Amino acid sequence: MNNLKKQFIEFTLNHEILRFGSFTLNSGRQSPYFFNTGLCNNGQLLNSLAGFYADSIIINSLDYDFIFGPAYKGITLATSISQTLYSKHNINKPYCHNRKEAKTHGEAGIFVGIKPNGKALIVDDVISSGKSIRESIDLLSENNSHPSSVLVAFDRMEVGEKNRASKELSDTHSVKVYSIITLEDIIDYIKTDDSLSSHLSEMEKYISQYKR
Repeated sequence: MNNLKKQFIEFTLNHEILRFGSFTLNSGRQSPYFFNTGLCNNGQLLNSLAGFYADSIIINSLDYDFIFGPAYKGITLATSISQTLYSKHNINKPYCHNRKEAKTHGEAGIFVGIKPNGKALIVDDVISSGKSIRESIDLLSENNSHPSSVLVAFDRMEVGEKNRASKELSDTHSVKVYSIITLEDIIDYIKTDDSLSSHLSEMEKYISQYKR
């Protein structure tokens, strides 16, 4: 596990972005963990979160013309990552996000920010089924853009339509999919921290059941 992954997991644990226990997901599934970047709701936490994304962009040498954040969580991510790339790495990249419904007056249209053009880096919080990212790829492809990369904080490593969602996105849409951490990374980290060892059995059971 590289330092970025380790530091990010510790950041999520310290601020309860990642929690262990028993949680009921929207799907009705019982999960032994819960991950929520929406808790990065002040300047300090958002700056830290965007910094991890920016560092991941640099480490992976991602090639893109603009950053796209799907509504709603992606809006804050796209804007904060764009700002952090400039302040931390002196890289000036434009961003945009979509509206849930197209505006018909004033700044009309579905997009806010730069108009999509060229290679898009899609940023979001997690990959679960991959549905929201597929919708973003389709939206951008229909609007003068080529979605070339996806970056999320966390890959849940769960099934999309038939296989692991992140792999399906890569294979079906010819995009490169990156994550700061995966579910396997979290389990590897638990194995090194005695204070979390009580959660290991349930996490391993969960990944054996849902990992693809």
